[in-house]
Amino acid sequence: MVLPRSFGKTGLRRFIGPKRIIILTVLAAFISIAWYLRRQGWLDPSAIQHLIEQYPVAAPIVFAVIYGIAMLSALPTLPVNLAAGLFWGPLLGGVYSTSGATIGAIIAFLLTRSVAGQPLARRFDNRVIAEIQREFEAKGWLFLAFVRLNPIFPTGPLNYLLGLTAVDTFTYAWTTFVFNLPPSIAVAWIGYSLGSYVVQGEIADTMRTILAISAAVATLGAMAYGAALFYKLRGGHPPEQPSTR
Repeated sequence: MVLPRSFGKTGLRRFIGPKRIIILTVLAAFISIAWYLRRQGWLDPSAIQHLIEQYPVAAPIVFAVIYGIAMLSALPTLPVNLAAGLFWGPLLGGVYSTSGATIGAIIAFLLTRSVAGQPLARRFDNRVIAEIQREFEAKGWLFLAFVRLNPIFPTGPLNYLLGLTAVDTFTYAWTTFVFNLPPSIAVAWIGYSLGSYVVQGEIADTMRTILAISAAVATLGAMAYGAALFYKLRGGHPPEQPSTR
């Protein structure tokens, strides 16, 4: 980013500021904790099983917190989601995983907004970007629903990116939980179906199939949106299908 010449040391100090330094330090601490937990094996199914055996009441809360911290650092959470289904069943496992994912998503969203503000909410001179912004403002929660339901989109980076937009915190929070729930239950069901007999090949094949289908759906959706946007920018309408009568 190129700063204006008049920005100076005072402006740079104001831009960085103690508040942003503290927030970035907190984020770095969360990421460090997540990697430490991974190195210590806390994201492994065996560790989750041990946690449930030792602390059955507190286990879901601890699990959700660990899941949320893992989300902040963009660590792979698929094994944790599978383990949740294995130990708690598809429904509760999906709810606990979604709760953890929502915790991490909200923290990432708020940290990004506190540090960088909402630059993607500003108006741009470019006609295409401006039109996309208007579409997002008009269909904000539908867009969030689409990206949350489709696991092809990387959830970790997406949480930070959405913090730069104009979406309000309440809408972001409820759409994150509601539309993360179906994929989480689906993955938990896979973990529940496998039981204690974990076959890595089957998991890999199943997830590859899910991601391939999701990628196809995302591509078709993007093509449909791009075509509608193209005709809208030209001031026309999509061509009608010829009548067979």
